[in-house]
Amino acid sequence: MRQTALIALIDGPLAAQTPGLAARRDMCALHPRAAGSPAALHASRMAAAIRANAPEAQLLGFSIFPGRLSTGLATVAEALRHAAASEAAIVHCSFGHAAASPVLAEAVAAVLAAGKLLVASAPARGAPVYPAGCAGVLSVQGDARCAPGQWSRLDLPGARYGACPGSPGAPVRGASLAAAHFTGLLARASTGGGVEAMLQSPSFTGRERIGAGGPQPA
Repeated sequence: MRQTALIALIDGPLAAQTPGLAARRDMCALHPRAAGSPAALHASRMAAAIRANAPEAQLLGFSIFPGRLSTGLATVAEALRHAAASEAAIVHCSFGHAAASPVLAEAVAAVLAAGKLLVASAPARGAPVYPAGCAGVLSVQGDARCAPGQWSRLDLPGARYGACPGSPGAPVRGASLAAAHFTGLLARASTGGGVEAMLQSPSFTGRERIGAGGPQPA
C-alpha cells in the first residue's frame, strides 16, 4: 500500500472542508471572523500549493494567526513543539520572525530531534528570518525560474533552496508559496523514490539572475 505523507502546517486556520485536512488545532484565540481573514486565505493557499505537488498528502493544521498575519514567538514555539510530538513527517512554516530567539531555537531543535523535516520560507532580500535561519531547517525562497513542480539548489546565506513563487497578481505569492511548493515536492518524494534522491536532482543550481532575457541559471 502506498504511504500517505502527513504534514504539519503551522499557519492560519484551515477550513473544515480543506482537501486533505486530517485535524486542526488552534494554538491561539481566533478572531470571530477568522474564517474570512487574511490568515485563513494564506493557510488555504499554502495547503493548495502543498497538495498541488502531493495530492494525497494529509494535513495537520496548527493555527497560530488569529486573523491578521501576526503572532508571538511563544505561540510559534508551542505549535512547533506540538508538531514535534505529532505523527507528521514534515513540518511547514511559511512565515518568519526577524530576530533569533532561544525559545524558538529550542522548539526547532525538538522538531529536528524527532526526525522530522522542517521547511520554512526565507525572503530573497534582507536579513535572515527565523525559523528559516535556524540550523537544520530547509530554507526556501522564491525562484522565478521554477514551475510549481520544480526546485533549485541556491546555497545562499538566507536560503538553501528555491521554488516557484507563484504568478504575478496571485493573492499570495513569494517565499511563502515557494516554501509550500517545496514541501509538496518533499512529501511526494517521501512516498516515492525518497527525499535524499530528490535532493540530488534540482532543476536549477546557483543564484537566480534577472536580466533582459529573463531568469537564467547562474
